[in-house]
Amino acid sequence: VVPSSKFIYSVYKGGRRYIVCLERKICNCGRFQHDEIPCTHAIVIVKSKNITKIHPYCSDYYKPIALANTYEVPMILMPDKDDWSVLEFVLEEIVLPPRYKRMPGRPRKRRKKI
Repeated sequence: VVPSSKFIYSVYKGGRRYIVCLERKICNCGRFQHDEIPCTHAIVIVKSKNITKIHPYCSDYYKPIALANTYEVPMILMPDKDDWSVLEFVLEEIVLPPRYKRMPGRPRKRRKKI
């Protein structure tokens, strides 16, 4: 781990160099941005700085408050089937069965014989 500035570090792993910015939560491996949780390179930097809490570097999506906020809004139940309002053209639509019946098991291979 080589610091370049206060928040930017270079991590060398397997002959490759990874540049990590802890402030912007990015790494050139792409996992830090994609998963929005620290990648292995960011974790190495955080451990080298003797920081015990990694939560500030994780997205709010992974925090318990986000889960609580997700289910905060009450779910609206479906009305009874008798109360459904179905459009007339949907009721008049005739749905036919499939044209072909698929046989059970694995389909036969159709190979070209030479």
